[in-house]
Amino acid sequence: MSSHIVVFLPDGACLEVESGQTILEAAKAAGVAIDSSCGGQGTCGKCKVVVSLGQPGGRPGDSLSGEELENGVVLACQATVADDLVVEVPLESQRGELQILMGRAEVAGESLQADTSLASRVTADMEPPGASDDVSDGERLLASLSASTGDSFPQVEIDLAALRALPPMARENAWRVDALVGDFGGEGRVFDVAPAEGREVYGLAVDVGTTTVVVHLIDLTTQGFVDACASLNDQIACGEDVISRIIHAQEHPEGLVQLRDAVRATINRCVREVAGQHGVAPTQLIAAACVGNTVMTHLLLGVDPAALRREPYVPAIKTTPVLRASDIGLDIHPAAPVHVAPCVSSYVGGDITAGVLATALDRSPRLTLFIDMGTNGEMVIGHEEWMMCCSCSAGPAFEGSGVEYGMYATVGAIERLSYDPESDHVEWVTIGDARPRGICGSGLVDALAALLRAGAIDRAGRIDLGFPSRRVRVRNERPEFVFIWGEEAGRSDDISLGEDAIQNLIRSKAAVYAGAETLLESLGLSAGDVEQIMVAGAFGNFLDAESAVTIGLLPDVPLERIRFVGNTAVAGANLALLGREARTGMEELAGRMTNFELSVVPRYMDRYVSGLFLPHTDLQRFPSVASKLELRT
Repeated sequence: MSSHIVVFLPDGACLEVESGQTILEAAKAAGVAIDSSCGGQGTCGKCKVVVSLGQPGGRPGDSLSGEELENGVVLACQATVADDLVVEVPLESQRGELQILMGRAEVAGESLQADTSLASRVTADMEPPGASDDVSDGERLLASLSASTGDSFPQVEIDLAALRALPPMARENAWRVDALVGDFGGEGRVFDVAPAEGREVYGLAVDVGTTTVVVHLIDLTTQGFVDACASLNDQIACGEDVISRIIHAQEHPEGLVQLRDAVRATINRCVREVAGQHGVAPTQLIAAACVGNTVMTHLLLGVDPAALRREPYVPAIKTTPVLRASDIGLDIHPAAPVHVAPCVSSYVGGDITAGVLATALDRSPRLTLFIDMGTNGEMVIGHEEWMMCCSCSAGPAFEGSGVEYGMYATVGAIERLSYDPESDHVEWVTIGDARPRGICGSGLVDALAALLRAGAIDRAGRIDLGFPSRRVRVRNERPEFVFIWGEEAGRSDDISLGEDAIQNLIRSKAAVYAGAETLLESLGLSAGDVEQIMVAGAFGNFLDAESAVTIGLLPDVPLERIRFVGNTAVAGANLALLGREARTGMEELAGRMTNFELSVVPRYMDRYVSGLFLPHTDLQRFPSVASKLELRT
């Protein structure tokens, strides 16, 4: 097969590519980040590039206009390398650094004792053998460790690999070594020995999300946070949501392996980046705690998730024993213990178990609704005496998919937006204070709320073509509202929100609200009974509470009851990494939560249909919104 040179501008990246690869694949290999929220299916139209030299193969893409085709614009996921090419990636198609929620969340679970880390480095000063001393090297090591590990483990065993390394290590270092001791389900195991040089050791807390992966680097000696790294999950190339990935695993001979390898590659890329920035070698990474939804957990472990799509929706696994890093292909110490958070059900995963642990919902006397808002909307209602949970498919609309100018939360994304109909003026805030490139999830919620407040759309999401503003127009036979004029943003086109995009957003918000409403009703409760709503997740963290209530995404409760608690999934992983109490607590929590399967409850679909209005069909459920907007209840 022939190969060709491809140069990407403005980066200047250059590489040799085999003929037939897509330009998007070539860009990925060159380290050039091009937006493609549909995972290369050719449906989102966000990977537009300009081929300024050479003739590409494949198809330019069905969503391009005649003018774009004349100017050499192609979709990077559809056009292929068939010639030496110079490819210009315009600002609108560049995927900058993501605003992924990487930092530590506001959690109450930090009161959990950091008692026994998943792994630790223990210095052993062994008594050298004498002429009449026939104690084995292994016994010598365990005797020396007993004083240090006695409170944590009643008994410690030694792995064969560590035992093989011990004799020369002990004799070459005057019988003073560092033992790496892991907690394998309450059993202590020495999994490696090294010279007693006091070398720092670290652990990883990993949030394996459907869209993004977040990795925290933790100093296991000081138990302090060091740094974080995040990336889009490479599995997006196989589908944006968990259902499409399950289908991919079923329909492609190597689908499951592809998905498994993709998420592991994402994690390892983050590990290399965050560890490399601090000069940490892979062998210094001696433990990892991973959390993820049920499908992500299956795919990380390489377990077939097909049963999650078929009645009675039973997962292949909910809990796993402590694993070794080599078992799941993590590029850290191969024998390092890896704790995987237990799942509750087919669609309520370890990320929710971790979130409940981190927020201490299970220890609170207040009735709390916990919502982790992402591609899936997973939620828990309860307090210290009981907890019930469910999951609904919110879809990727709030992450930019199905919205022409929607995008991930990256540099240039509009994250805050308001509109004054009197002056016809739009105020916006972008991530990184950069030129506007599109609108991310929190900005889309603001945009929808702003249009409803202004009367530019009706409660069904239809744009009023008689609205007195030049921002309302019809383009390509579709009504839309222009938020940012191209000349304002230094771009050739305007940033707008069309009726089709508005409908996608309304469907997503209806799914989340219907899930919460159905869950409450099943318990004989209403939104007014909820004492606090905790909104977790990257998208949820940047929401404006008033805008979320205005469009009917969140229940109509006093705004002071709504708290945005950040990435509680990775916060829970941190706790599990550092404390046995947290690890055992996760197991207990998963068993305590009663799962409510929305897919088999007919009234959920009724509630969903009722939610396909702004804020809702029944305005009595949103009295504050109806009052502010002077809507008839």
